[in-house]
Amino acid sequence: MKNPILMVGILFMAIFLFQLRDKGFFSKRAESMIPTSCKSVMVRLNKYMNDAWEMKCNGNNLLIETKVDPKVIDPKLKDPKILREKMYKALANSYASISRYSLEESLSRTNIISFRLIHPHLTLNSMSEGQHVANIKNMKEVSNLSRHFQQTIRVQEVTK
Repeated sequence: MKNPILMVGILFMAIFLFQLRDKGFFSKRAESMIPTSCKSVMVRLNKYMNDAWEMKCNGNNLLIETKVDPKVIDPKLKDPKILREKMYKALANSYASISRYSLEESLSRTNIISFRLIHPHLTLNSMSEGQHVANIKNMKEVSNLSRHFQQTIRVQEVTK
């Protein structure tokens, strides 16, 4: 053996690389390189939407979570009827913004869009298919939008 230190160095390097593989470092990197429609939508929304929106992709499903803007709904508002009405309006505007700022093709190929709107007294968890959210962009009349939201978006209310 001419270079025993070189052999020990190669051995340590191999052990180090195997530890990285076992911790999932390479699989996370490989997974991030796989293109999906969800990632396309997320990149567009990160460019145009508020920084308070926390977005992540779970496969081809987009998960968005945000707190209500205090300028839109007062955090101290406790009247359930008024709060509920304003929260649903903010939720509808959020879905309209998603539709407006995303590419229609990418949005329609995204399986599920899950949106969570958080207020200190009420949380709305909603879910819809990407193709239904993409259709919002073309609707102009409030009655059509209202009917479309009732038929395609499932909402769960969580009171605190």
